[in-house]
Amino acid sequence: MARKAPQRPVILGTLLLFLLVVIVFIGDYYLDVDSLVKSSESHSNIPLAKNTSSRNTDSPDDTADNESLRYIPHSTIQTWRERDYLIVFGIPSVDIDSRRRRRYLQRTTCWQFPGVARRANNFTGAMLVLYVLARHPSQGYKHSAALLKEADEWHDIITLPMNDALPTTNKTIGGAGHWGTEAEISMSRKVYFWFELALRVFPNVNYISKGDDDMFLRVPQFLADLHTLPRRRVYWGLPIYGYVKKKNKNVGFPYAAGMCYTLSRDVAQQFVSYKPLQRVVHPPYGKVKKVYSDHLSVLYEDVLVGFVLHEIGKRTITFVLERRCRFHDIHEGLNLGRVSKASVVVHHITEEDFMWLMKMFGNAGTSKPRKYKRIGRSLRFFC
Repeated sequence: MARKAPQRPVILGTLLLFLLVVIVFIGDYYLDVDSLVKSSESHSNIPLAKNTSSRNTDSPDDTADNESLRYIPHSTIQTWRERDYLIVFGIPSVDIDSRRRRRYLQRTTCWQFPGVARRANNFTGAMLVLYVLARHPSQGYKHSAALLKEADEWHDIITLPMNDALPTTNKTIGGAGHWGTEAEISMSRKVYFWFELALRVFPNVNYISKGDDDMFLRVPQFLADLHTLPRRRVYWGLPIYGYVKKKNKNVGFPYAAGMCYTLSRDVAQQFVSYKPLQRVVHPPYGKVKKVYSDHLSVLYEDVLVGFVLHEIGKRTITFVLERRCRFHDIHEGLNLGRVSKASVVVHHITEEDFMWLMKMFGNAGTSKPRKYKRIGRSLRFFC
């Protein structure tokens, strides 16, 4: 007797089951491939030559901030956000022992002044100081064990998602001169990313500063003077006159010496929002070097800041002009001055100078704000 043909519902059910198995297999395959791609992107062993905040992610700012703040405990970040800081002070530095020593000397001298927020006082004060570092080639583009220990002790180390560069000149710590093209470009990028990060992490801060790890800051006088300044349009520092080439012409402009300068929040926002500068700092390093040379013609971070502010706001920014009696170098440099009771920022100092300056200014008593006068759109402090 002939067999009956399978009923139509059975055939349809079998086909549907087969299609379901195929769909699950294909979906699982693509899921595995996608996971592999994402894993290879996030676990690459190749040293990064660009700031990872420029990656095409759902939240690039969060990606950059997570790496920059990776060694700051969440409880500390929460404390920062609860404080109402007048100013946050960023100091670019390097993950090597000689620079580590300078950071320690600053922490144990001028950052002991009243008004400085630090771990020992639960980050209470008008001014928070943070050190800004990158991955250094001498450490294999990884953060050293000594840096991790330092960060755990002080809770003041920012680790930007970028690589550092070795100097190519004979310049020494505390000495005058420049470090070489690659190192200066790295420094400029650090400064840009510091201002960018500070604006995000401290949405209510009034001022953002950049300083050096070979300077001594007389904090009470600095804060007393800062309290008298406008809250907007401020660019404060020791003025130097610089030139850059633009369309085959020399463009002259004033800029604040890199030892210590301060931007009000709105000016810092203008600086990091400058589109040509954004294109400079985010590409891979080789392109960064070319764009610096071809477009901005600026290598040095303090000159770069002054040039950008000149381009975007020379008629709206108030340049608060310092004098060499207050902001100056000692031992060597273009801005030599004598340490006196008028000194506020002392730059190019030796390791021995830290304790000497602290003894000189540590018991100076209450600091009264210095007077200043208006000169056109600028303000100038008296000695």
